[in-house]
Parts: sequence; structure tokens; C-alpha cells
Amino acid sequence: MLAGVYVNKERDIGLAFTEKLIGLLRKENISFALHDSLKADCVSDADFFGDGCDPRPDIIIALGGDGTILSAVSFAAPAGIPVFGINLGAMGFLSAMTAADPSECVRMLKSGAYTVSERTMLETEVCGKRYHALNEIVFYKRNVGKTVIVSVKVDGSEIGSYKADGFIVSTPTGSTGYALSSGGPVVSPDVRCRLLVPICCHNLLARPVIADEDSVVTIDGNEKGCVIVDGKVTESEVSTLKIVKSAYKAKLVIPDGFDFYDRINRKLGGK
Repeated sequence: MLAGVYVNKERDIGLAFTEKLIGLLRKENISFALHDSLKADCVSDADFFGDGCDPRPDIIIALGGDGTILSAVSFAAPAGIPVFGINLGAMGFLSAMTAADPSECVRMLKSGAYTVSERTMLETEVCGKRYHALNEIVFYKRNVGKTVIVSVKVDGSEIGSYKADGFIVSTPTGSTGYALSSGGPVVSPDVRCRLLVPICCHNLLARPVIADEDSVVTIDGNEKGCVIVDGKVTESEVSTLKIVKSAYKAKLVIPDGFDFYDRINRKLGGK
């Protein structure tokens, strides 16, 4: 096995956790390569891999928060590589474990005490460039002091016109993120659907809509707005957006005994 190590250096200050993990991987004779972003920070005799996944890791260990996992998925999904998230952040909803002890991570790798969950992704093309999202794709207003009017269609049929701050198209995986904070439902990741959620809509009757995961969603704004893919602004001069099911699937490492509904309760304040 070749384990790729991808680190959010703002979460692992001084790379203390990373160095412990590397030491344990060496001790257990597990081959590893570090992401190119660590070239200036870590030991010089380590191997490195880039966003093109060359050399190709068998698994990528992502150290950070949910944003770090989403970033790792952006290059791991096209290569079909599972992402093993270790939470060094606040929420850690997508992580396989917290950062209490790196030896637990190595134990899971050696024992195979985990499964790989395949998650549907979204795709859009903006200004000739394709983007893929595990959580959501968002059309958002450019002017902070104003709303935009967006017309949203599913497979060519209009579901509504919304005077709002923007509009979210989310996967079930993303239902616990931005979509949830905008009033959308929590959806189990094994449900085949997508969520359509207006953001701060100026209409008491506006409600989230759930559509089939294979449907084509089109968003037309009355003025140009920003496109946000998994939390990152990609373009800010777009008035029409078409979102389809991605050909890629994200692969997330899930520990044995994982309970989605228990995690909802623990992470989102139920208990």
C-alpha cells in the first residue's frame, strides 16, 4: 500500500501531528508519499505526489477539517482514490476519525477495519472549465446589499423564481453543510437525489425541493453572480449555470461501526 498524506498546514500548526503520523507509517513499513504542498516543510528523503496523483497513492490521508477533505477529493475522485479524513478542525462531519491518536489511523490502515463509501458528485461547466463538487454548487449574488432573482429549472421544467441571495444545488453528502444552514433537510448519503435550496429567499412560500440525482438543473439569474464549488469561488461573471451528475464518484473511508444518524446527533448538537 502507498498512502498519500495531504495536510492543511493551518490546522496542523508546525506539522506536529503529520510528523507523528509519518513516524508511525515508517515504523509499520507502510509506504507513503507527501503531497507537493509539503515539499518546503517536511523531510527531504520523502517521496511526493501532485494533484495528478503521480505516483498514484492507494489511499489519501487528509489531515484537516471538512474543507481539507473536499480539497483532497477534488483530485482524488478523478483518480478513483479513497480519502481517509482525520479531523483537525471544528466540525469534521466527513472525517473517519478525530486527531486524538495517529496510531489509530495506522491501525485502521493495517487491519482494514473500514469500508469505502462511494458518494455522488455534481458537475458544471463555467467559462470553458469543468468543475466537480462533492457537497454543493452555488449561484450567489455579487452585490452584498442586494438580492438576485433566479429562475430554476429541472429537466427544462421551471420549479420557481426566487428573489434571494442565491441558490444551492447540493448532494446528499452536502445536505449537512451549506444546504442545512439555508433550511434544507438532512439526507442520508445513500439516498439517490439532489437538493435544491434557495438562500435567504424573500418569499414565505419558498421551500427546498428534492430532485432525482440524474436530473439536469439550470439556474438563470437576472444579473451576473458568483459560482461557488464546495466553498471555493470559481467565477464571478456568470448569469446561467447548468448542473449535472458528475461522471466521478468520491470515495470516503468510513470506519467499521459508523452510524450516520449518531453522527448527526453528536456533530449537529442533538446530544
